[in-house]
Amino acid sequence: MKLKNLLFAGLLATAAISAQAQYVEDRAYYSTNANEAVGEAATITIDGEFSDWKESMIISTGGANDVATAFKGGHENCVLDIYALYAAWDDNNLYIAWQMCNTTDVWAREGDGPLSDGGRVLDVPLAIALSVNPNSATLTGKIAGGDGIWGLCQRLQFTSHVDHLLLMSGKVGLGEPALFKAVDTEGNTNYSNGCLLFKNNGISYKMKEGFQPSHLWRQTTNDKDLNVVYDSANYENLLSADYTGKSHNTKYDSFYEIKIPLKVLGIDRTWLETYGIGCRVIATRGESGIDCMPHDPAVLDNVFGDYGSDPSTTHEKDDVDNFTYNLASIGHIRDISNIPTPDVPDTPDEPDTPEAPDTPADGNYVVYFKDNGSPVWASVMTWIWDAGNNNKNYTGGTWPGQSMWKTNINGTEYWTFSFSTTDNLSQPMIIFNNGNGGNDNQTSDLIYENYAIYDRVGIIGYNRPSSGIEAAQSGNKIVYNHLTITAQGEIAVYNTQGILVTKGNDQVTAPAAGLYIVVNGNNIEKALLR
Repeated sequence: MKLKNLLFAGLLATAAISAQAQYVEDRAYYSTNANEAVGEAATITIDGEFSDWKESMIISTGGANDVATAFKGGHENCVLDIYALYAAWDDNNLYIAWQMCNTTDVWAREGDGPLSDGGRVLDVPLAIALSVNPNSATLTGKIAGGDGIWGLCQRLQFTSHVDHLLLMSGKVGLGEPALFKAVDTEGNTNYSNGCLLFKNNGISYKMKEGFQPSHLWRQTTNDKDLNVVYDSANYENLLSADYTGKSHNTKYDSFYEIKIPLKVLGIDRTWLETYGIGCRVIATRGESGIDCMPHDPAVLDNVFGDYGSDPSTTHEKDDVDNFTYNLASIGHIRDISNIPTPDVPDTPDEPDTPEAPDTPADGNYVVYFKDNGSPVWASVMTWIWDAGNNNKNYTGGTWPGQSMWKTNINGTEYWTFSFSTTDNLSQPMIIFNNGNGGNDNQTSDLIYENYAIYDRVGIIGYNRPSSGIEAAQSGNKIVYNHLTITAQGEIAVYNTQGILVTKGNDQVTAPAAGLYIVVNGNNIEKALLR
């Protein structure tokens, strides 16, 4: 059912719509699967580039400047304006991309609210809602027995069926992006078996500054009558040779792409191409939807109301959005009344944990890591380089480096990594991370020492082949806890000039961070304390 001429007021007055109802907005420049476009089979490299994407992969379009803040709160930063939605797939993965735009530069000045922070999308949640199996429970957006996912999704409600919800930051690399699915018949989820972290399940996304489509239809008015966004007469193409207004700089626009393994969704390529899945991307300010693609009037129904925390901005930021319009079909135009339950297992394979190799002979390099942080990292990677040799890298050369594996030493579990080289490392350095960047996701640059045991701050001991574990476990020889040194008996600490700096029995504290020689009976060790 297409609603070309249905008035917006009528849409808002519509009673509850069943999950089988079919609503598509195709007025003005809105479209959903126009000409039955469902994306294309292709392999996409998630590198934050346009090169793999074509306009023939577009499955839904909208207009620019059709967001709530264009009507109220235009002075705010973080413009969340989705313009187009793309899809592709291959034997193993689903690929989705969406173009966001910030066309406020046709009236605002550099540094004004909507163009501050370079006009970028900030650290706000972006959501991808997918419908794979319409026979399953629709997600409520709530944690079983608790609040909404990320404190947000109780205000995102789905009459149009959704059974997978991916949440991520608009700033790639921040937070813990995850895919959520229902864990009960009511459609609630949780943070355990209902939550699949991107980093553990092969899901990755990137963002590129710029604009991919060949057209940029922008709504030119912020009239009090919202019907202006549904009338093509109110749009102009900022990329057209006929456009005579202030030019738009596409550096303010943002293009996102994401890879989702099909096995995470419980389907394979044949199933996708036979029945299709549904997709909608939703932009939020952290509480409610601000824009979406395909378009749904739920993101414009409270435009002129007051936001609870700032009445000068729109209530659309914190209202309840009930999405009732069709999702865009990917792979095949969907008939949601005739889609069987996938028979492919919907639980992805557990990520492989590399097995620890035998301890290499002297002359090779081994490192250990014990995560004493909170929250504990689910997986650990390492980045090793020689700052004294043109920063030559020994962990693949591409951030975040290479995965560490778990090993058990004297009943204690550590992460470890080893590599071999004939190079004479003159200034080796190391970083540990959880696969992301940012202060909470990685250590600082640490000096690398062979066979050292690190925590997130620095060296806490050693596991040399000849002596076994020498720290990080109480009662096993010398234990380092930042500046505190613990051992049985007398401990003497010298600086690198051989001057005694502290001495005592069982436990001493170094006077400051630095490199020391620690003597405990017949044990003599070099220790970098931080």
